[in-house]
Amino acid sequence: MRRKLIVLFLLLLLIFGVLCTADPSVRVVDNPWLVLRAFLVSYPEKISGVDYDANLKDWFLTIGDERLYWADGRLLPLAEIGNREKWRPYVDYFYPEQIPDPAGFSADTIERLNARVLAENRISSTVYNIRFYDLLYEGSTRRRIESNITRIDYLGTRVSVHVDIVPLLRKVESRLNDLAERDQEVKTFISSISSIEGYNWREIADSPSRSNHSWGIAIDILPINWGKKNIYWNWVSYWNDKWMLIPLERRWIPPAAVISAFEEEGFIWGGKWLLWDNMHFEYRPELLTLKKWGYKGDLQE
Repeated sequence: MRRKLIVLFLLLLLIFGVLCTADPSVRVVDNPWLVLRAFLVSYPEKISGVDYDANLKDWFLTIGDERLYWADGRLLPLAEIGNREKWRPYVDYFYPEQIPDPAGFSADTIERLNARVLAENRISSTVYNIRFYDLLYEGSTRRRIESNITRIDYLGTRVSVHVDIVPLLRKVESRLNDLAERDQEVKTFISSISSIEGYNWREIADSPSRSNHSWGIAIDILPINWGKKNIYWNWVSYWNDKWMLIPLERRWIPPAAVISAFEEEGFIWGGKWLLWDNMHFEYRPELLTLKKWGYKGDLQE
């Protein structure tokens, strides 16, 4: 018993030390134990443990009876470890505290964004291996994932989502309805919702990856009228190659209280991405767990 207490004490000291020395300039991929612990904390009913494989000299997490290895952040099954360069790390940026303001963008940031758009628009090797989400949401095929999709009434409209996130969406809805009774901005936001798009089996052309909408863990909230403002970078980029410099006041942005309500239940908002998608919320609690632990950035890499 005493030995167990000592081990627990040392583990707590390690966690405390990590949290106190968390440096946002350190790349996420360099902290396998920390990031995998964030996954474990964020999906406790899905992930049964995090451990180290001494033979392969790599960390792994366990879902059901399958191991997914860290593999420089790729979360790969054993058979794919040798192909790690083919895949993009699952957690490759820190979720920002604030909306990135283009007024402060450097020439390097603009150049990097242009390069990234070019990469996104061609067949790229840097996509996520979908095995992690297939295990997490039981969705290796369209038929299997659709057995877990349900259609609900939500914020005055209808949306199809994965059953796992329904209780969380309900908590957000309850919080927003309470806020609407005393916050006119939130009340106006709710009344202006035109539609909410959720589950959509989106296979990305010429790619082994899929959109998060394909698991029903992302929603797009579309307003009736966004007042001639801009809502999604890609729609703007067709006619404006300076889309990344569009000022925040010219973008449609949900009230801060709405964004916070979603974040408190594990949903990140696409308006904090450099490739901004202001109608988009998706369930990524591991990013918010890392942010709570002190890992947060000013810009999405």
